[in-house]
Amino acid sequence: MRSSLIRIAIAATLASCTANIHDNDVSGTANIDLDHVNVDVTSSVDVNNVQAGMSVPLNLTVDSRVLLIEPSAQPPANRVDVAAHFQIYLDNVDGEPILVTASTQAEVKIPSSAPPGPHTLICRLHHHDGRPTSSRFEVKINVKVSISTGSLDGGAGGGGAGGGGAGG
Repeated sequence: MRSSLIRIAIAATLASCTANIHDNDVSGTANIDLDHVNVDVTSSVDVNNVQAGMSVPLNLTVDSRVLLIEPSAQPPANRVDVAAHFQIYLDNVDGEPILVTASTQAEVKIPSSAPPGPHTLICRLHHHDGRPTSSRFEVKINVKVSISTGSLDGGAGGGGAGGGGAGG
């Protein structure tokens, strides 16, 4: 009799428990919106002393729930909504990026046509299919005038002896 009461109590307890197993996400990506994730960019170089044509090393970080994947790769079906890559632009995002990468460590080459003065590297997160997100980080840089260290002398001069003609 006592075991019957225990079984009834356990059954009543279990019947009152409810669990929503349909909205669980074992990948840890539930409720992530690529438009609202933190992107951070740091560099090991002096960003106030950059020269046109110089490669600037960047460390790129983003929320660990984002799947960084090259744009040419196809993400797993269950991670499509969180698959992304970085596009880096100089000064504005209207033109072509100067670098597209899914790597968290990259070297971005400052265009040799970049005029001296203040500029902005814009690192924007893009969906795996290339659609831009609102998630971005800006790094202010200052491009300095590049000074050539080439030789200033004209090289060896050629003062040769002229042949004098013999007159007759």
